[in-house]
Amino acid sequence: MDTPLIFFAYANDADEHLNLLKEESRMLFRALEELDRKEYIKLYREESAQSKDVFDGFTRYKDRIAIFHYGGHANGTHLRLEEGASDARGLARLMGEQENLKLVFLNGCSSKGQVQTLFDAGVKAVIATSVPIEDRKATEFAQQFYEGLAHKRSIGQAFDLATAYLRTRYGDSVNVRYRDFLIDFSQKLKGKTESTEVPWGLYIKEEHREEILNYKLPYYRPIGLPKDMIQYIGKNFSANRYIMLVLDEMCKYNPDIYSQMIEQRGEEMAKKDSRHYPGLIIQNFPWPIGSQIRLLRLYDKPNVERLEHLLSTYIITSQVLYYILLSDLWEQSRAKEAKTKWKALQQSKENYASMDFLAQVVPLYDQLSAISVPFVSEYEILVAALKDKDNPLNKAHAFLEGLRAKIQSDPPFSDLDTLCQKTEQAVSLILRSASFLAAYRMLTVRNIMVERPRFEKLAYELDMGPLNAAQGIDLNLYQDPASRRKESFADSFSVILVDNENIIDQALNLSPFIIDKNTFVQMKKSETTEQDKLAHIFLLAWEEEEKLFYTAIEHSFFTALEKESDQIHTQMSMEDFTEGRNLKKEKEEDDFGFDFGLEEEADKGETEEAAVKVFQLLQDQYDMLKADLT
Repeated sequence: MDTPLIFFAYANDADEHLNLLKEESRMLFRALEELDRKEYIKLYREESAQSKDVFDGFTRYKDRIAIFHYGGHANGTHLRLEEGASDARGLARLMGEQENLKLVFLNGCSSKGQVQTLFDAGVKAVIATSVPIEDRKATEFAQQFYEGLAHKRSIGQAFDLATAYLRTRYGDSVNVRYRDFLIDFSQKLKGKTESTEVPWGLYIKEEHREEILNYKLPYYRPIGLPKDMIQYIGKNFSANRYIMLVLDEMCKYNPDIYSQMIEQRGEEMAKKDSRHYPGLIIQNFPWPIGSQIRLLRLYDKPNVERLEHLLSTYIITSQVLYYILLSDLWEQSRAKEAKTKWKALQQSKENYASMDFLAQVVPLYDQLSAISVPFVSEYEILVAALKDKDNPLNKAHAFLEGLRAKIQSDPPFSDLDTLCQKTEQAVSLILRSASFLAAYRMLTVRNIMVERPRFEKLAYELDMGPLNAAQGIDLNLYQDPASRRKESFADSFSVILVDNENIIDQALNLSPFIIDKNTFVQMKKSETTEQDKLAHIFLLAWEEEEKLFYTAIEHSFFTALEKESDQIHTQMSMEDFTEGRNLKKEKEEDDFGFDFGLEEEADKGETEEAAVKVFQLLQDQYDMLKADLT
C-alpha cells in the first residue's frame, strides 16, 4: 500500500503580497520532513500553484492524498491561485473524488463559506476560518497543527493543540497583512483590534466524526526486513536467533537500522557481515534493555544461567515500559491537575522481586489516556495486543511469568535446550512489543549552562549523553559542542526520553525511576575523571526504612537483587559515594589493639560535606510522587 501524501498548495498575490507564505511553507515542511525521510508519508508542494497544478497533483496521486493544505488569499467562495480567483465548486468536486482524503485545510481568510460546498462534494472534514485572519497567526496556527501531527497526535488533538497555542500566545493582536481578498484592506486596518478568539474551526461530517478526530499520520511502516534478510539472520545465528529477528520489528519504527545492515558493493547492495547485527539491536534499544541483550551474547549455552538472563531481559524490558508510562501519568496528572491515583507502587523488596510490570501497562495506559495524549503514542499498539487474549504476546507473557516463579523455587535441570529456545522465543515477542522504543532516544542530562556571547543568540550547553550503545563503555557524555549546544533546555539531573534530540524541551523526564548514578556527584571540572564521564544506570527497586533502593543493570535482575554492590539507596552520604560504599560502611579491621587517638574525633560526626545525602533529590521526588498518586 502506498504511503499517504500531504499536498501543500501555496499561491501569492503581487498586489496583496503575503510576506510569510514562504515561511509557512518552510516551517510545515520542516515539521514533517522526518516522516517523509523515513517514508512513513510523502510530501508534495506547489509553491506557486495554479488551477492546473492542483488538478494535475490530484490526478497524479489519485486516492493517495490524505490532507490537502491551501495557503494564500481566500474568501467564502474562492481561493486565489496564481492565475487569479478559482471557483471553490470546481475544486470541491475534484477533492470529493479522492477516496482516502481525510482533511482539507484552507488557511486563508473567511473560508468557512466553502465548507458546505466541500461537504456536498464528498469531502469528510475541513479546517476553515470564520473571519479574516492575520498572516503571522495563520503561519503559527498551521505550524502548531502539523507539528502535532508529526508528533503522533490525531487530527482532533493537533487542532486542539494549535488553538490552545494561539490563545496562550496572543493577549491582543498586531495589525498585519490579512489573508482575504476582494475587500478594502485600508478600511480593515484603520483603528481595528482583533478578538483573541481563534477563528479556525474543524468541521466534520457527522458520519465521519470518529474517523477524522482519531486519524493519525503513520509512525511506522507495515513492512520491516525483506524476507531474504530474515532468512540470512536465521542461517547465521543459533543461540539468540529469535532475539536477532526482533530487528524485523525495530526497522518498522526506525528504517535507519536497515540501512546499517547493508552496504554498497559496486553497483549492488549487499548484506553486511552478520556479526554487526547484535550491536545494532543493542544500541537501538535504551541501554537498560540493551545491557540485558548484551549479556545474552555472553550466556549463549542452554543452561540455567541462560534462562536467568532471558528472564532478566523480559523483566527489565517490562520495567522500562512500566516506568515510562508511570512517569508520563505523573507528569500529566500534575499538568492537568487531575485527581489520578496509582496504588501499584512497589513497597518492599519482596513485592519488587515478584512484581509483574507488564501486567500494569494496560491499567496505567487507560488512566493516562483518559486525561492526556501519551508521550509515547505507540503504546496504543502494545495495549491493543495486551487486551487481545489470543494475541501471541499474552501467551508469551503468561509463559514467562510461570517460568519466573518456577526458576526461583525449583530450577529446571532437564531438557534445557528446548526450554531455553522456547523462552528465547517468548522473550523475542516481548522485545518486539517494545520495538517502538527504537524510534526514541534515552539521554542522561546532568548540568545545564546558559550561554549568551555578545551579538549571539541565547543557547544552552547541556552536560548530556545518549543511553544507547553497543557496550556499556560507550555510554560517554557528548564532548563535541554541536551535540551539547541547544536552543532549548531539558530538565537537569535526569534521564529523559525524546523522539528528536534537536527538540530537547519536548522530552519525558524519567526521574526518579531511571537514574544515572554519576549525575549526583557534584565535583569541579578539574576533579572529574574519565570514569565520571560515563553513565552508570540504575532502576528504582524497593522502599525500606524510609530509603529508596536502586539496582544496577550491569548484571541480571536476579543478581542485582542479591548483590549489594549492585545496589544504592537514598541515605548514602557523599563519603559513602566517593569511597565506593554502596550500602553501608564496612567494619574496620582491628588496629592491632592500639589506640591511635583517632576514634573519638571520627565519632563526633562526619563533616558537613560527607553528611550530605547524595540522592536526596530522588527521595524528595518519590515522596512527591506518592503524595500525588496514592
